[in-house]
Amino acid sequence: MNLWPRPIQQPRPPIHIPGGGSIETFDFCLDNTYSYSYLSFGGYVRGKQLMQSYWDRVAERNTPDTSPYRAGFAQTICVADTDEEAERLYAKHVSYFYNRCLHVFPGFADAPGYRTIKTIQKGVLSQYAPPKGGLFPELSWKEMVEGGYIIAGSPETVRQRMEEMIKGLHVGNIFCLMHIGDMPKEKSMYSTRLFAEKVMPKLRNIFPEHAADNRFWCRPMANRVSPGALPTEVDLRQMAGADD
Repeated sequence: MNLWPRPIQQPRPPIHIPGGGSIETFDFCLDNTYSYSYLSFGGYVRGKQLMQSYWDRVAERNTPDTSPYRAGFAQTICVADTDEEAERLYAKHVSYFYNRCLHVFPGFADAPGYRTIKTIQKGVLSQYAPPKGGLFPELSWKEMVEGGYIIAGSPETVRQRMEEMIKGLHVGNIFCLMHIGDMPKEKSMYSTRLFAEKVMPKLRNIFPEHAADNRFWCRPMANRVSPGALPTEVDLRQMAGADD
């Protein structure tokens, strides 16, 4: 598509390509130094195989580096003061989403032709490759937490699970999904604040050896445009007088 107006950043801002599992998308990201980002509702436990397929492709291509910032992952996160409070506050909203909103017939979700022969031969499975009984079976809160569909609990529980996910998948860009299902604004804001104040600071510098890799981050511009001021009535009168 044509992008107008053109981005001020040159040559371009960082680009993250959403993917669901295809060799061609892996190659497209590697060819252009884009970040491959897996957008999954299945969570980080089920996402392990697909992300490993991506890193295997990075190795096959003899890519110059294996920076974790070459990859991203989307994860639903719910934070509360305690694990018990997280279940009390968020369980019904998470259940609403997973047990009521994801009724996608597998034949439609991963229809023939959606993935190429090359991808299928590599054994790269779609997130929609369903367990027996449908795309997502009826899941309890415990099953959703233990299965990695969501990362939920106290700040310390969430930190531990986040670190496990980040290191296990080797991903440096995490797209944090802080709202799910019919969760009201107040709960989403509460969870987001706890995450920002008590979880994020403890997750910094997980990959110190790649700290200098800024290819996939937005950066402040060296020359910024300062906002102007609208002319006052005095300015307008002076301008009118000058014209006369």
